[in-house]
Amino acid sequence: MADFIDKAQHKAEELAGTAKEKAGEATGDDSLRAEGAKDQAKANTHQAADKVSDAAESVADSAAGAAKEAKHAASDVADKAADVAEDVKDTVKNKVGNVDADDVKEKASQVADKAADKASAVADDVKNKVRNIDSEDVAEAAKVGTPVIAAIAAVAGAVAFVLIRRRNRRNSAAHLFVPSKRTTRKLAKKARKHSF
Repeated sequence: MADFIDKAQHKAEELAGTAKEKAGEATGDDSLRAEGAKDQAKANTHQAADKVSDAAESVADSAAGAAKEAKHAASDVADKAADVAEDVKDTVKNKVGNVDADDVKEKASQVADKAADKASAVADDVKNKVRNIDSEDVAEAAKVGTPVIAAIAAVAGAVAFVLIRRRNRRNSAAHLFVPSKRTTRKLAKKARKHSF
């Protein structure tokens, strides 16, 4: 997560930029105003990167929690499957105990044992697969995306900074344009045409 001190510093940079811009507007100093706008854009870029970093880490933490919950749920399912297999085995043995023919009992017992063994094997397989899930690995995989997201946010912030800077340069250069007499006459003629 972005450090509290860094966040406070970025907010202070934004406020300082706002103050510079306002001072430039009040004094008519376009370079001070442009510098303030630039400082604000830079601070806003840092703040956006902080937010993206916080969000990415939150996603990674959520993924780790979900992996742990999935591991516990799968373990519970495996335990229930083993319990059901044991119940089936006991039920079959009880039913077989009521039959008089010895070979029917034997075959039924064999079927019950095979069913119990199969269910136990399935339960063991599920348990083994669950044990092989490493929640830290899942969390690490989720965190790998954090630097990528932060890099994308930084690039987006840099692009926004360049665009704002270009706009500010155009705006500050617009007052330096001095129209020729011919252009002034054309503009006055258009204004008279559209006035009421």
